[in-house]
Amino acid sequence: MQSAAPVQLKQVTPRPTWRNYNQTVLQRTREELQREELQLYVDRQKELASTQATAPLQQLIADLNKLATDQQAQIKKLSDQIQADSTAALQAKSDYATALLHAKTAAHTEGLQQGAGIGVGATLLLFGLIFGIRRLTRKFTVTKKPQARAASA
Repeated sequence: MQSAAPVQLKQVTPRPTWRNYNQTVLQRTREELQREELQLYVDRQKELASTQATAPLQQLIADLNKLATDQQAQIKKLSDQIQADSTAALQAKSDYATALLHAKTAAHTEGLQQGAGIGVGATLLLFGLIFGIRRLTRKFTVTKKPQARAASA
């Protein structure tokens, strides 16, 4: 006798019904919503972790930017002060040179006036001496001694 191999029956899928279709669609929609909610939750957790991780760095960057701005303002202030000091120093040097020139000119002028005064005074004194000596000498007459007259006669 031949042994008969068991016969396998072909599985037949159940016939789709609108109810089965709607249930399947509803189940897929629920799964998709759960996946979307899970993805939103994961994204939000990533964003929170990233914010928490970068917050100290953002604060450090803000502090460094403020420090750089403050230093630039201080550099500008010092640069303006140097410019003002340089201008004042140049003005003082110019004023000193002008004052020195005026003093030199005044001293030169005063020297000329004193020299002219001394010259005029000395000239007047010399003329006065000459005039006085001539007046004195006019009163005196030179007479020859009688002996000298007799000897010559």
